[in-house]
Amino acid sequence: MQVLILGAGAGGGFPQWNCHCENCKGARQHTIKTTPRTQSSIAVSVDGSKWVLINASPDLREQINSHPQLWPEEHVARGTRISSIVLTDSQIDHTTGLLTLREGLPLPVYCTDVVNEDLTTSFPLFHHTFVPEGADGLLFQPVVLESNAPPYSTYRDNIVPGNNIGLKITDTQTGHVLFYAPGCMQANDTVKQVMADAECVLFDGTLWVNEEMID
Repeated sequence: MQVLILGAGAGGGFPQWNCHCENCKGARQHTIKTTPRTQSSIAVSVDGSKWVLINASPDLREQINSHPQLWPEEHVARGTRISSIVLTDSQIDHTTGLLTLREGLPLPVYCTDVVNEDLTTSFPLFHHTFVPEGADGLLFQPVVLESNAPPYSTYRDNIVPGNNIGLKITDTQTGHVLFYAPGCMQANDTVKQVMADAECVLFDGTLWVNEEMID
């Protein structure tokens, strides 16, 4: 399994557009040693040719242009090496990149029924979901995460299974496991077990303790 970490920043990226904290200020003015980050998204592949995009960040255009592995093949005028898309939730920073792909070929999108409902009603991005393609050799297992829905969602503050999922991605040839959990409010026993089983864990819990931002 090959993994591209396209972005590892929270919503808004880093520096965040409306934030002037010491870190964001220092990043803009180059007064601290830091690296700007685009918003959270990864891509996985079996062979390095076809890629499954996991979450479509608003920074997707920049992310694609920064990773030659996702560029069109040399012999075609237009194209993409992205074969399908998996959404772990319906957050703005994980879905609006789909609009960037409007000029491409139709791509299959995989998500839960709850996310599909959000993206066909409250935030109507598409009308159908698809089974992932181009992932031969990789086994995708959704893992329900306890986290809130986006502010626009009718499920906001009414957490139900399917609002957010993590992905346990297993390479069926090597048995190696990647666990991608970009939005987790509470790590339950299942999540902890999947983390223990994985060689690589990409986890965004936002805060270590409830009072962290206040302190």
